[in-house]
Amino acid sequence: MRCMPILWSAALGLIAIAAAAEPPKKYQVVTPKDNDITATGINGRGEIVGFEWKEDARHPGVIAEVPFFARGKAMTYLPLLEGYTATFPAAVSDDGRVVGRASKPAPPGVRVHLRNQAFVWEARTGIRGLGVLENDSASFACGITRDGRRISGYSVGDNRVRACVWDDDGGGWKSTALPHDSRLRSTTVVISGDGRFVAAVDGAAPCLWARDASGRWTRERIGDDGALVPKAVNDAGTVVGVRFTSDGLTHAALWSRREGIKLLPEPAGYIRSEALAINNPGEVVGMVDGPGGSKIGPNGFVFAGGRLRLLDEGGPNFASATAINDRGQVAGVLETKEENEPAGPDAKPKRE
Repeated sequence: MRCMPILWSAALGLIAIAAAAEPPKKYQVVTPKDNDITATGINGRGEIVGFEWKEDARHPGVIAEVPFFARGKAMTYLPLLEGYTATFPAAVSDDGRVVGRASKPAPPGVRVHLRNQAFVWEARTGIRGLGVLENDSASFACGITRDGRRISGYSVGDNRVRACVWDDDGGGWKSTALPHDSRLRSTTVVISGDGRFVAAVDGAAPCLWARDASGRWTRERIGDDGALVPKAVNDAGTVVGVRFTSDGLTHAALWSRREGIKLLPEPAGYIRSEALAINNPGEVVGMVDGPGGSKIGPNGFVFAGGRLRLLDEGGPNFASATAINDRGQVAGVLETKEENEPAGPDAKPKRE
């Protein structure tokens, strides 16, 4: 009888060793091309939106960022909203609705109404503007729910910037201002896939807005002033983003109701980081980088199970992970590193 606890302890030890030796989960990096891509969003089907860097046909030698929607390797270039000269996609729903902002130039010193306007695009119906909150003059769309029926963003008026949502009412889009204590200070207003949570910076405070069963939105402060700039929120209301420090650096941060705000660990040799997306299993992706002028980074990362590692699945050109879905598919920035630039602090430069 006395040998059983010993045997049981030995078995537990073997289980612990096996768990420690288990290889890290592999993630699929989704991209229509292996280079010159900046993805801004991914949906549950693995379709992505973003920009392709390509030479402007009208101006040889000039590289332009061309907005696209991609399903696998097939790319659809997004159109212009009538009267506008640029399209900036930000997010995509599971049914292929793309949101972002359209913009047009303004002469110096001239105020142009709707110089920036939030838009929604889908292949079947094309592109349309979402308008602004009453008496405002500009709007920006930043996120969209999985079902494509709620969009997050902000509206700009005289001496005010307000987070808002647009809801599909079957015949158009109804805009609603979220409650504010001050003026919106972040340039991104993120929304959870189920549409129940929105996060941004109100004044200097990171905030989480929640929608109850009656449809009422409430605002909650989730940290001290300057503690977090939200970049994504999942269905559990967990928020990820960045913290700016006095040395001019950014650091990846995560807020949860159980633990509050915590900074994610940066690998040895890296000095700055950004958490840019989180899925419902709680996997966080983003970017880590080394000192300015060094050969370290930038590199995409994944944080899961309490550990952060470089996301080497994307190859040496994968500079940043900007989006992740619940299937573990990841999208981001693919760009050619400088000649002889190693991928990380332990890599060695090639011989001349």
